Amino acid sequence: QVSSFSLTLDIAPEDISDPAVASLVSTVNQSLLWTGIAAVVLGTLLVSIISRRLLAPVTNLSEVAQHLGEGDFTRRAPPEGSGELRQLAVAFNSMATNLEDVERQRRNLVADVAHELRTPVSNIQGYLEALKDGLLQPDDGTIDTIHGQVIHLGHLVEDLRLLAQAEAGALTLHLIPGQMPDVLRVCVDALRPRAGAKGINVTLDADESMLLVDMDGTRISQVVNNLLENAIIHTPEGGTVSVRVGASSDGMIRVAVADTGIGIPSDDLDRVFDRFFRSDPSRNRATGGVGLGLTIAKRLVEAHGGSIHVENVVPNGARFVFEIPVSAVSE
Repeated sequence: QVSSFSLTLDIAPEDISDPAVASLVSTVNQSLLWTGIAAVVLGTLLVSIISRRLLAPVTNLSEVAQHLGEGDFTRRAPPEGSGELRQLAVAFNSMATNLEDVERQRRNLVADVAHELRTPVSNIQGYLEALKDGLLQPDDGTIDTIHGQVIHLGHLVEDLRLLAQAEAGALTLHLIPGQMPDVLRVCVDALRPRAGAKGINVTLDADESMLLVDMDGTRISQVVNNLLENAIIHTPEGGTVSVRVGASSDGMIRVAVADTGIGIPSDDLDRVFDRFFRSDPSRNRATGGVGLGLTIAKRLVEAHGGSIHVENVVPNGARFVFEIPVSAVSE
């Protein structure tokens, strides 16, 4: 019966002699037509709505990515959609936050470099203008002052170059197995006259039979010199700077440089290795340098596969500690 009914639906109304049956067939055909049209419209509408909801997170992510590419690092994508799309939005926002931090650090670095370069350049310019106008005579004292500013400027530029190489991973190290006490002894002996002029006693405690370490002697010397310079600067007259080296149980050679100075505020312990950071922003270069020595020391130690940190010494003073892995030759 169903097949016969379906057959009648395929017959045009004008081919049926019974008016009632013809009217029924016409009505059914119209209903089927409108039902089909309604189904198509409803299906299209549902597909459009579902597609919009599914693609909305992707659209938002694409819009935020476009703003990010144009330099607007403040935009974030709302974490919407399914689990995968939500995770993608969270990861994208994390990337955007990191890029914003990098951009802020870049701007701060440019401002800091400009500030540090401006002082010696302005001093040199002032002296040269005074010489040109006849306000100063080109005597030995004036020439020495200008020469000192040029040397300071050259050191700053060299420090920036070294720091840029270290942070970019382009710094070439000439690693040779050697004894850490030998490097420390040379550095301490070189700075003893300066420390003695300030009434500071410098001591070295090292085991001569210590294991070898793979190191670039020049770079490690630079690390030790920066730590010693920092210690001497912040140690008052009559104080002590001690250098101690030993082997740890985890296969590391540990070097500690401690002083009896004023110590470091607790809030600044995590920032002492930042570029151009000074615990006291008001202090000048004679008491604090330009704030690159500790940053360079950290990068050089990390380039050797080691680590460095700082800790306060009770009741006063600070201790900088860095560790470098023992050479495979010693194992």
